[in-house]
This record gives sequence, structure tokens and C-alpha cells, in this order.
Amino acid sequence: MQPRPFPALPETTARVARTAFRKGSLYLTIGDEIGHIFDDEDFEDLYAVEGAPALSPAQLVLVLIFQALENLSDREAAEAVRARMDWKYALHLDLEDTGFDYSVLSEFRNRLVQEQGAQRVLDRVLERMRGLGLLKERGRQRTDSTQVLSVARTLSRLELVMETMRLALEELAVEAPGWLRQVAQPHWVERYSMVWRGNRMPKSKAKRAELASSVGEDGVYLLQAIADEVAPERIVHLPAVEQLQRVWEQQYEEGSVGWQWRPAGTLPPAAELIATPHDLEARYAKRKGKNWTGYRLHFSETCDPAYPRLITHVELTPALQPDVAAVDTIHQGLKQRGCLPGQHLVDGGYMVGHTLADSKGKYGVDLFGPAPKNTTWQAKQKGGITTELFQIDWERKQVTCPQGQVSSQWSESHTRHGQPTIHVKFPAATCRACLCRTRCTRSKDGRALQFAPSFPALKEARKRQQAEDFWEQYAPRAGIEGTISEAARKHGARKSRYVGLQKTWLQEILLASAINLERAARWLMGDRPALTRRSRFATVMAAV
Repeated sequence: MQPRPFPALPETTARVARTAFRKGSLYLTIGDEIGHIFDDEDFEDLYAVEGAPALSPAQLVLVLIFQALENLSDREAAEAVRARMDWKYALHLDLEDTGFDYSVLSEFRNRLVQEQGAQRVLDRVLERMRGLGLLKERGRQRTDSTQVLSVARTLSRLELVMETMRLALEELAVEAPGWLRQVAQPHWVERYSMVWRGNRMPKSKAKRAELASSVGEDGVYLLQAIADEVAPERIVHLPAVEQLQRVWEQQYEEGSVGWQWRPAGTLPPAAELIATPHDLEARYAKRKGKNWTGYRLHFSETCDPAYPRLITHVELTPALQPDVAAVDTIHQGLKQRGCLPGQHLVDGGYMVGHTLADSKGKYGVDLFGPAPKNTTWQAKQKGGITTELFQIDWERKQVTCPQGQVSSQWSESHTRHGQPTIHVKFPAATCRACLCRTRCTRSKDGRALQFAPSFPALKEARKRQQAEDFWEQYAPRAGIEGTISEAARKHGARKSRYVGLQKTWLQEILLASAINLERAARWLMGDRPALTRRSRFATVMAAV
């Protein structure tokens, strides 16, 4: 590819569009006020040095952003490039430009995914926002998460194994049809020629278990036939065959009466368990009464009153990864593009001791939100002596209780999640003689404490939460829920269009870039975020 400068706006396009949109337009504002965002050089590494001239990647990425802005299909987006003068204006295309085939968009997305080019799209948009003075240095930001459904539907365990077997047979029918005719069992045609859905499944539990066992034996028979030395060598490494092997290892075990379901307690960890053969990275998850197969999406956005609300980071994780595990990655990404906030508003799911300490120590960010509650019995009992009341001497590795007694043991280890933790014990004889024993410990061996090195940060967060103005300072965090709702309802953020985590992440990056361009354009047009709507009745009664 030979990079070309971003084209100048054709005179005819400018004249006709400005005549047609006398009161202004979102896309005209993007073209005029926001202006130059991308260069071909930004995506030069996506293409071969030699070959046929490529369509301008700087224009193609704008098309992908506009597509996300209006939640269009590839065909609809390609048609909009041909038919809409406001798009032609923002893209600097001549009115007579005939556009391109819709398949170009899919090919360009694949290039962005394969060459890790997704993040640079949002980075360039944020650079332009900074150049326009729309990003505040070390301001306030807020983050929240939501679920993203895989493009594949959620399957039961029985549907999973039957669909996995069906896909393996479909691929073998293409790659080795003659061999498959020789090994296929007569009943396979009826059982695996169509997709099985819930309404076709046996109704009784016993019959479903019988079918599951029979499907398990079918899969084992097929895998053994594939492993036989007379089978074509190439079929062993077919994706659908390798997938069949993995699913069978996860779902079945050989019993005394054939292949049976693994009991729930012997299944692999949920993070490793394949949920659908159509998207091997999607995982089944449950949270707050909702269950889905897919991923988890984190949006971070600015929330300073004198600036537009701009999305600064998009993080897509496996569905089962807790929110707290994303905090460091989010801050690292914000640091790389110079967008770290001074204060970061989050809900309780992101607030634990080590995220509080690391945010402040590594990034200079004040992680602000409701701290985890102390759930010990001492915290629930009136006058209970909680860990917060003990004085910790980190240098001497000693702890002093409220009665002035000093600990006798200090040991360090790690939790099952790999986080460092400290264990402290007080002499049993000292605790037995203490008048405060009933409010401090129920153990015969004396008071024992367990806390993390980050405990001081957690203690400070709990103390801050008791301040009168805490919830007033925390209130702006709720605005991120509105952004997520807008992204989901208007742009389809909660439903993946593509297979795989990386392609879905690109979808969300483009969507975030689109929201940023729209919000920046509206801001430059004088349109400011409105306050929460209040009914006339509520307004009248407030004056009483």
C-alpha cells in the first residue's frame, strides 16, 4: 500500500451538502469542526508493501465508525457511502463516488484484528479530542461493566455435545467424504443432520441421560476412527475434530456402563469450560439473576462538568472474570494514552484493598467508591473490636491491640487467588485474661488477625465512606450506566456481531469511537448534556 494524504473536501460536495443542510448536521460538524483524525500511515502496517492500490484505510475506519454510530450492517454501510451526501461530506468523497463492495469492510476489520490495530482507532480519536481541548488532564472518570452476549446462542450440555458432534461430521464431510461414508453409523444421519434445539430434546430426565450417553459413545467411536492409522492424516488436526476432543474430555467420563456425563463437581473450572462450539472463547456466566454466554464489557468515561463525556477506555474480558481483575489493566491502558484520571468513580465490584493501594501507588489515581464491608462478627456486634482498631507496626512486624497488648506471631503467605496476606496471633494466655475478650475473640487460642499489605488503603476507604458528603461525591458515577444503556439500546453493545473476543472487542472499540465523535460534535454544536428530567408536577410540589 502507498499511503496517501487524506483527500481535500471536493468543492461540489461541500456546496451541495451545505445547501441541503442549512441548519447544520452531525456529519457536517464532524467533517468541519473535528476534521482530520486518521492518516493512511496509521494503518500502513496492515497492508503489504507491494500490490494493488488499497482503498484509503483512513476513510475505511471512518466508515466503520459511522456504521457503529448508526448500528448498520455491512451492506447498509456500503450503501450509505454511495447514497448519503452527509457521509460523503465527512469522508471527503465526490458526490459521484460509487463507493465499494460491502465485503471490503469485513476484510478491513480482519486486518485490524490480525495486526492488533483495534486500539489505535480509539487512541487517534482521543488524540483529536485532546487537540480540540475536550479532554481534561487528571480529571474525574467513571467505570462500569455489562454483559455482552455471544453471537452464538446459549446451549444446554446436551445441545452442546450434539452440536459439537454435528459440526465435526459437517467438516469431515467436506474434507474426507469417502472415509466418512465407511465409518459413519446408520443412525447418525437422522441424529446429526439437523441442529437440535430444546423442543426436539427428550422430555424426561432419564431419556435425556440415555441420549447423552449414546452421543458420548458416538463421539468416542468417531475419535477412535480418526486416530486409526488407516484414517487420512490431515483430519486429525481439523478444528472441528480438535474441538470434539476437547468437549468430550470436559463433558464425559468412561463408566461401567459406557460413556456418562461427568458429575457437576468433576467438570473443569467454569473459566475453561467450552460453552458453545461456535465461539470457543465465549463462556457461560451468571450474575445478579442474569445468565448469558459471551463476555464482559467495561466502559470508562470522563465526567467533568465543563467537558463532554468521552469514553477513554474499552476493556472486554471473559464473562467470568470479576470486575476487580480489570482495574489494573484499565489504569495501565489509560496511562499509555495519557488519560489517567485524578479520581476514578467505580462501584463496589472494583473496590478491594489491593486495587485501592495499587491505583494510588502505581498510577496516582484515587479509586473512589463504596468499600467492601467488614463482615466479621466483631463488626456486627455493638462495641466489637474490629481489625481497624489495632495498630500495625509494619517495620517491626508487630500489632498492638486496643488494650495495649502486642502480638506474638507474624507470618506471611498468599491467598488462593495469589494475593499476599499476613497472619497475626496474640498470646492465648494474654487474651484469656483480658476483660474485653467477649468483644474481641471466641477462640481459646487467643485473637488471630488476617489482613493484606493493602489493608491501610482499605481502612482509609471505609473511613472516608462515613463522611457526610461521600454519597454526594459518589453520585456522578451513576452516569456511566446511562452511557452503557445508550451503547446497548442505540448501538447494540450487548450483542456481539462476530465470533471471538478480539473481533467483539473491535466492535466495542468502534462503538466507543462513534459515541465520542457524536458527543464531541454535539458539544461543538452547542448541545450540552441535559439535567435529569423533572415532571411539571414534581417541579410545582418542590416549591411548596
